[in-house]
Amino acid sequence: MSKEHRPQIYFFRGEMFMGDQIIIEKDVPAVMRDGTVLYANIYRPAELENKLPVLLSRLPYNKDHPHFSHRYIDPVRFVSAGYIVVIQDVRGRYASEGEFTPFLQEFEDGYDTVEWSADLPGADGNVGMFGLSYYGFTQIFAALMNPPSLKAAAPAFTGHNITETMMQRGGALQTAKLQTWLLESIAPDMLRREQAPPEEQQKLWDEIDHLVRDYSFRPLLEWGPFAERKSAVSDLYKSMLDGSLTKKLEEYIPADLNDLGIPGLHIGGWYDCFLQPTLDNYSAMKKGGAPQQLIIGPWGHGVMNPHLGDRHFGIRASGEFIGGRGDLTSEHIHWFDYYLKGISREKTAPVKYFVMGDNVWKEAEAWPPSHIVQQKWYFHRDGTLDRDRPDESHRISYQYDPDDPVPTIGGATLFYQGLNTGPLEQRGTAARNDVLVFETEKLAYRLEVTGRITVTLFASTTGVETDFTAKLTDVDESGKSIIVTEGIVRVLPEESCAEESWFSCNIDLWSTSNVFLPGHRMRIEISSSNFPKYAVNLNTGCTVIDSAKARKAEQTIFTGGNTPSYITLPIADDCFDA
Repeated sequence: MSKEHRPQIYFFRGEMFMGDQIIIEKDVPAVMRDGTVLYANIYRPAELENKLPVLLSRLPYNKDHPHFSHRYIDPVRFVSAGYIVVIQDVRGRYASEGEFTPFLQEFEDGYDTVEWSADLPGADGNVGMFGLSYYGFTQIFAALMNPPSLKAAAPAFTGHNITETMMQRGGALQTAKLQTWLLESIAPDMLRREQAPPEEQQKLWDEIDHLVRDYSFRPLLEWGPFAERKSAVSDLYKSMLDGSLTKKLEEYIPADLNDLGIPGLHIGGWYDCFLQPTLDNYSAMKKGGAPQQLIIGPWGHGVMNPHLGDRHFGIRASGEFIGGRGDLTSEHIHWFDYYLKGISREKTAPVKYFVMGDNVWKEAEAWPPSHIVQQKWYFHRDGTLDRDRPDESHRISYQYDPDDPVPTIGGATLFYQGLNTGPLEQRGTAARNDVLVFETEKLAYRLEVTGRITVTLFASTTGVETDFTAKLTDVDESGKSIIVTEGIVRVLPEESCAEESWFSCNIDLWSTSNVFLPGHRMRIEISSSNFPKYAVNLNTGCTVIDSAKARKAEQTIFTGGNTPSYITLPIADDCFDA
């Protein structure tokens, strides 16, 4: 299939080029190694004095849609700064040919597109990549193929391990993320490409509108939007649920992230559903020896506003005014100028992170910062939380009913149109009978928590298999409880407890940076569900993928003695008495 691409001419105020015109070439073909043609839009100056580096982004969400094609990046400013910009529909999406097999196809196609971009007219042979979420994965997977022309990257709000980022967390299926992504972002174009009748496409819009209601449907393999639809998207849904797609990915990955030798600018948010994977990308690529930079704001998935959920972090928290200085496009330009053009830049610390509560940006030479000390804060049977380990062991029980799960309220989520995300009020969940609450006295001093957090539980269950969840919240003087971070772990008691009546498990709450102000309290909520962010555990040993029948389970948490449940907090060393 061939297409005509005609340049469109726009005006801009450029400083590096003769004239003041920018040309946008639509649907420029790139032939992959198997003959499949992928199409891209190319932004370039109308007149060139010198050859220029290329900045490339590859996405499945429509290169012609401005909300998705470049998001927080202004390609016109990139061109004005002296770059050719390429934005490409990946294989099997929108203008591009072929069948869409997410993630797996992005290794070879990424390599081929990088090298094709390097040979474009006016290109100097040096390529950088940029983009968030899926178009962050396309950067990582291309880099793992080691294309010689790829000299720098800027993967944002993304990861590299599909099982642990898209599918599961702590062994629990991430229901809302998977169903939202497939139904809202992937299905519409798949039906269009299959030339589904108009009534079928209209039905899809109804299904998207009813998505919040349908999260509770089980078993997932019989969920109507995909079970009743004979199409490629149904096959994709099943391959992700049964693990066959991720198995192929794990077998194919050609290199280790630690071996990558390219500079990377990593961007993420404390309330992003890919927060910890973004931090892990930074740490792993840093081991490869190439310079890495990290920016973490108080942001959700691709949302860089100063106001998120129930908190306002101030204008300096915005991606448009980071620290009251430049925006994210400027950060990219400075990064690529240095690594693609050799233009010197102001020396900055490699890590820049936003501290919520104080609402300030801080810099560090490493992540986590060197001034952090790990502290254990223990749970007590009376619901208190402090540094003192209880002498005697006690048990606290609650009943977990999979048919009445604790609802997801904010946090690092991915829901339709960004709903139900960020720092939202949690008093409703804390009042439930199936939620255990442990909290400090009102703090007499500011307490900065910066880094990765874990909860260690000593527990027992009557379930064959079950989940435990943990949530850290910031409770202000009025009693408003705002989620800071959370986590989940799936446990198999028969494998864990040996001959004991209890077992221990660790819940990874990922990372944060938050100051608990004087007069505030730290609160921990322990339960067994956070739905629909995570699929409910049926307590039967079966999963909601192919089963619907659930049973209630008696969950017990132990405190003190030789079973001291606790949370490990990374505390800034200027916040406590040595």
